[in-house]
Amino acid sequence: FRSLSQTLCIQGFAMYGRPGGKGGIGYGDIPPNQTLYVSNLNEKIKIPELKSCLLELFSSYGEVIDVVAAGSLKRKGQAFIVFRDISCATNALRALNGFVFLDKPMKVGYCRTKSDVVAHEDGTWKPRAKLEAQKEEAKRPKTTPGLVAPKTAAPKMAAHPAAGAEGDTGAGDGQPSNVLFVENLPAEVNELMLTMLFRQYPGFQEARLIKGRNVAFIEYADELQAGIAKHGLQGFMVTPDMALKIAFAKQ
Repeated sequence: FRSLSQTLCIQGFAMYGRPGGKGGIGYGDIPPNQTLYVSNLNEKIKIPELKSCLLELFSSYGEVIDVVAAGSLKRKGQAFIVFRDISCATNALRALNGFVFLDKPMKVGYCRTKSDVVAHEDGTWKPRAKLEAQKEEAKRPKTTPGLVAPKTAAPKMAAHPAAGAEGDTGAGDGQPSNVLFVENLPAEVNELMLTMLFRQYPGFQEARLIKGRNVAFIEYADELQAGIAKHGLQGFMVTPDMALKIAFAKQ
């Protein structure tokens, strides 16, 4: 089954392109440190997917201990990559400044401030004054009536693992859903392998394998993204004699 993992790695890095930067790297007045500031990232990519791709790419230059990215308007297209060692951060900066990543050339430089992870490790971390303001802002959506109602539909997800009941396949009748029901899985497949396969498509949230039944549920952020993944991986040959069968999960 190793051939599947190898295939996934090749497919995953094919989307990165090749280094396209020319000329020297402008370090400015910022001294080398463990944290890199990355900008000019593709803003259309969902944050979980973006962080996962950045981790895979930068980890090839050394141990990455944190990847920070936010979806707010002010911080879109930016990320912070924290390495264990300064030398690894420097190698990554030299290699990836100008690298075409998800269809856009990245701008990579040293970060001006110490990351929270590094500050925690060296004992210099202090609570930020903005935390209180962020807490207040986080509370506001809870008072918005329009956001409360959809949560009554949450029990749908709880019903999916119950597909273990005899005679219940878990496959829907074609009704679109943000959750896919995957059948015909080899016994050696695990959740990590499923994650590597399905996270190639934007919006991937979670892979849940139902042990003993060779089936799984794959969750995406919305129905459209789930449909794209379903279309792209329908019939995917997991082994030479086993092809995936994918349907929308029951609502």
